[in-house]
Amino acid sequence: MYYNPYPFFVYPHYYPAWVMANQPANQHPSSHLAMPTPPMNRSPFPIVNTKKLKTSANRIKVIMQQAQLLTDKIDESEQFAHDLMNAAQQSNKTEVEKLIASTGITVKFDTTYTPDGFRITFTESSCCKLTLILGW
Repeated sequence: MYYNPYPFFVYPHYYPAWVMANQPANQHPSSHLAMPTPPMNRSPFPIVNTKKLKTSANRIKVIMQQAQLLTDKIDESEQFAHDLMNAAQQSNKTEVEKLIASTGITVKFDTTYTPDGFRITFTESSCCKLTLILGW
């Protein structure tokens, strides 16, 4: 018989072929090995809990309704769109925030501007965010 100097299981394909000739085909390592393996049915991931995901999905609906207020106002009022774009291009943050708040938005938001447009990030506590990017 082939001598194994190591106290842990060596896979059968490491043994010479003549040793494995008379061995059963489905042989499991013994349970007293020096390097035990974890049970095969255990997942490395935590148990799935959808409570927080469902809460975030519910709260994001409110944020999306708030974003719709802003986009509707921009779409319906040429004067509002002009004033918002003009204030953003001049980097007048207080005027931009005042104009956005005048649409009826009640959630917390943050704005940034680029030469191509502006970005508004709506935040609902610590659960979720919605970023609206409008170009011009």
